[in-house]
Amino acid sequence: MQKVEGSNPFSRFFENALHVGGSGSAREPETKWNHPRISPLFQALMRISAWNGRDARRSAAVPCCAHSAYPVAVRRVFLLLAVIAVATALLAVLTGVASGAGPEQGTIVLVKLELKASNGLHVRLENSEDGTVTLELRKEGQIATYKVPGEATEGGLKARFGRLGLIDVAFTPTKTLNSTEPGKGCTGAPRTLREGVFTGTIDFTGEREFVRIEGPQAIGSMSVISRWECPETEAMDPVARVSRRLATISRDEKGERESATLAAVRRGFSSYFVAGVAHRHSGGKSIFLGAKIEIREGMVIRRATEVRGPASAFDFDLAAGTASLRPPAPFTGHASFAVRPHGRGLWRSTIRVPLLGANPIDTGGPGFRVTLRPEYQF
Repeated sequence: MQKVEGSNPFSRFFENALHVGGSGSAREPETKWNHPRISPLFQALMRISAWNGRDARRSAAVPCCAHSAYPVAVRRVFLLLAVIAVATALLAVLTGVASGAGPEQGTIVLVKLELKASNGLHVRLENSEDGTVTLELRKEGQIATYKVPGEATEGGLKARFGRLGLIDVAFTPTKTLNSTEPGKGCTGAPRTLREGVFTGTIDFTGEREFVRIEGPQAIGSMSVISRWECPETEAMDPVARVSRRLATISRDEKGERESATLAAVRRGFSSYFVAGVAHRHSGGKSIFLGAKIEIREGMVIRRATEVRGPASAFDFDLAAGTASLRPPAPFTGHASFAVRPHGRGLWRSTIRVPLLGANPIDTGGPGFRVTLRPEYQF
């Protein structure tokens, strides 16, 4: 597994933290989804344990954000989150989730499937270069992903999701969408993108039967990225070149006065709740999300729910270090936060976040640390 050099992606949230009531966190997005109902931060939070395990050719260079002028509390938070992120990634390795041959060892086979599911959920299955297979389920602002080690070859794909199910399918191509020959001076097999039918075992039942996926076949695509031998090192990269993106945050003074983000993170980073509001006095909106991470039966399971509401649902006073939140449905309850001169900030919450296939997150439970920041981080 290759490590991407760069800073902990959570660090930016604390770069200019206004008030820290313990060690809460959220992180800035590094990648974006095309799905219109899911925010970039939502995607970033769902990939919390994979930040240092992605293939270098698909990762952006992340500049180090640690700064010697950080307040002591912020530096401690940064250190804690770095340890948590590394520990989570190591757990993924120990459970076998991040195992698999690297692309430099031969041909890469990438599979994508759209699966039919019960209860109105949209389901996508895909694998990555590092040998992992991800099953993603979405419904109206809610998402659950299951990541496991798997095997993909030109003949098909196989992945077991613990006791929840098995997907073992053979691929029959029906159409070639693209075929690329090696460039000048390079040798190797063509790189192809084909669509076709995957047949075999498709069987998955979510916890508490929140979803059922089964059927003899599914339509999907397969990319076969052959290794090319080329005179230039850069041309030997078997994965299409990826432009490097450096995420930036607008820091205009007016926006900072009208915008804020609050994060409440449970000890051990097993679950977290994040809220933000931008331009509250000029037509802005608020956004709330909660997420939970589990590692069991060789799976990394991430669940999250996001909802948007009016700016009035997140009120704050940055000078006083206070905030009050009342997120719309499907979230329930309300919360308040107040910084205290000495000790942790005072966090009182009855907010509960519903999740697919799991108990709601009780943000008023023990072990939460809260941070209030004068910027919109979504």
